[in-house]
Amino acid sequence: MRRETLKGILVTALLIVLPLVFISSGREKSGRIPGSYVVLVSMDAFRWDYSDIYKTPNLDKMAAGGVKADRLISSFPTNTFPNHYSIATGLYPDNHGIVNNTFFAPDLGLLYRIGDRSAVENPAFYKGEPVWVTAQKQGLIAASFYWVGSEAPVAGMHPYYWKKYDESISYGDRIDSVVKWLGYPVEKRPGLITLYFDEPDATSHDYGPVSPETGGIVSLLDSLIGVLQLKLSLLPHAKKINLIVLSDHGMAEVSSDRYINLREIVPPRMIRNFYGGNPVIMIDPAEGKKDSILFLINRTEGVRAWTKETLPERWHYGKNPRINEIVAVADSSWYLATRPPAGKFRGGAHGYDNRNPDMYGIFYATGPAFKKGFRTEELNNVDIYNLVCRILKIKPAPNDGDISHIKPLLKKRKA
Repeated sequence: MRRETLKGILVTALLIVLPLVFISSGREKSGRIPGSYVVLVSMDAFRWDYSDIYKTPNLDKMAAGGVKADRLISSFPTNTFPNHYSIATGLYPDNHGIVNNTFFAPDLGLLYRIGDRSAVENPAFYKGEPVWVTAQKQGLIAASFYWVGSEAPVAGMHPYYWKKYDESISYGDRIDSVVKWLGYPVEKRPGLITLYFDEPDATSHDYGPVSPETGGIVSLLDSLIGVLQLKLSLLPHAKKINLIVLSDHGMAEVSSDRYINLREIVPPRMIRNFYGGNPVIMIDPAEGKKDSILFLINRTEGVRAWTKETLPERWHYGKNPRINEIVAVADSSWYLATRPPAGKFRGGAHGYDNRNPDMYGIFYATGPAFKKGFRTEELNNVDIYNLVCRILKIKPAPNDGDISHIKPLLKKRKA
C-alpha cells in the first residue's frame, strides 16, 4: 500500500498544474460514442461513518446534489481484492474466484498473493466478467487507473487504457490522467473509468479508524474528491459525466490485547497448511483431524471456525474449491494470526463478518443519471456492476446483483 506524508498529499491535491500520466494499450481504436460517462472511484477502507466522525464537505455536497447510501455492504471476506473484484463483476467471491487476498487455487496448482505480480496478472485466477470487459465487448472504450483485475487480460482483454499498479504515482497525477482521458476526441474517449486510492486504508491500519492521523487523511481525500469534481465540471461534456465514489470495506479497531495465535491452539501436526491472515484464516487439515481442529478453535474466546459446508449462508461463501476445508474467523476487534505478536500494538483491521457495522463502506453518486438529494439505507456492493451497466446502456453479464436495488437511485429514463 502506498504511503505519502500528509503534507505531500496536501501539496498534490492543491497543485494547479501537474504532470499528466498517459496510459495506453498502444493500439489505435475508435469506440462507440458514449451517451454518458461513468467515473468509478474507490477509496480503500473508507468507513461508512467517517463523514460523521470527520469533516467531509465535498462528500456532503455530493450527497446533497445526488445519491448517498448510509452503508455499502461488502462481500465476505471484507478484504480489498475480493471486494474490488465483486464491485467490478457483480459476483460474490465464491463465484468470481478471488476468495481472499491470499489463497491456494487447487484448480491451477498456484498460490494467489496480492504482492505477487505473476499471480495478479494471471487471468486464470479471475472468473466472471468485469465491467470494463462488458463495456468493451459492446463497443465502448474503458480505462482504469488501478482496479483489481485490470492488470490481467480477463477474457483476453485489459481496459483499453490501463496502468500497472505503482504506489509512487501521486493522487493528483491519477486525477489528472482521468481528466485527460475524458478530454480525448470523442471516438477515443473512454465511457467508463475506474480510479483507485489506497487510503485511508494504509493510515487506519497503522493508527486505527478513529485517530488524528486517519482524520487527516480522510480530510485530504475529501479535498481530492473536490478537486476531481471541479476538473470534471470544466469539461465541455461535464453534464454527461456520472461520478460514483465508494469503498471496498470499513475498518475496525484492533490491538495486541485481543490477539489469538492459532499455532498455540492447534498442534502443528494437525494442520497441513494455513492460508490467509487476520481475521480470516483458511486451514487445510491433516487427515482425520478436521473435527479436532474445530473443537479446539471453537472453545477459544474471540474466534470461531466452520467447515466450508457450514459457513453462514448469508456470506455466500464456501462452495468454491479455492476455499479450504476449515475457515476460522476472528470476532470483531480480535486479531487472528499464525505467529506471536511482534510486540504491543494498536491499529485497524478488516476482513470480518460483512454485517459487522465497522465493515460497512460508503457510496455516493452524482450526475445526470442520478436523483438529487436521494438517500437510501444500504446497497450491496454486488449491485454496483448492474448500476454501471444500466447507466452506460450495456447488457450485463450474469451476476449476483439485484437490479431492483439500484433502480430507486436513478432518474426515470426518457422514452
